Amino acid sequence: ITPEIDERRQSPSFGALASFGIDVGGPSRVEDLESLFKSNDLAVRVVKKYNLWPILLSDRYDPTTVRIKTPRKDGLLGSGKEGNPLGDWDAIRAVKERLRVSVTKKANTVTISFESLSAEGSASIVKYFLDEGKSRLQEEAFARASNNNKFIEEQIRKTVDALTRDRLYALYGQEIEREMMARNREQFGFRVIDSPRVPDRKSGPQRAKSAILASIVGFIMAAAYFLMLGNKKTGIQ
Repeated sequence: ITPEIDERRQSPSFGALASFGIDVGGPSRVEDLESLFKSNDLAVRVVKKYNLWPILLSDRYDPTTVRIKTPRKDGLLGSGKEGNPLGDWDAIRAVKERLRVSVTKKANTVTISFESLSAEGSASIVKYFLDEGKSRLQEEAFARASNNNKFIEEQIRKTVDALTRDRLYALYGQEIEREMMARNREQFGFRVIDSPRVPDRKSGPQRAKSAILASIVGFIMAAAYFLMLGNKKTGIQ
């Protein structure tokens, strides 16, 4: 994804808003998007709204108790001592272990990926984060616009100078325009360059590579051992 073009850089009227002490919001940057998608609030929001525990925990999740299945003494899951219900901090820890957010400043892009036991589930979760991230940006923009409108209306009522009132009315119109821009969901906050796709390869664990590497290391160690043993026998003779 990449930040949308910040219209405030092209419109001097937003500088006038700031001169009245009105919050016009910060510039849209990749650092802002990185902070958004790494935020704990967004993680909890996504996990709760879309009930991601079945994807995150697979067969370890018990939907009837909303808890993690604990092993019995015989090693099977299902009837051990139950822990506390899964809460916000469980969601935060689960997301932090699996969500990857990387920034490429040169290209002005943010890349988001998610690891889970389900390929389809990972793609869906990335989409959920994009949807909820954009919704949160919109909610913040609407709240900011509402507060600014109330402030401008109050200033208009208090102001008697005709020139200042005209300026405030113009700013009020600009604030309404900003709110309308925020309602254009596709063009607000950030633009998706590459939509989430179901991965065709596993990211891990690399069992085959690990097995081959272990075999090679074992062979080298065995060869070194027998070579040393052979040298010792030769020295004794």
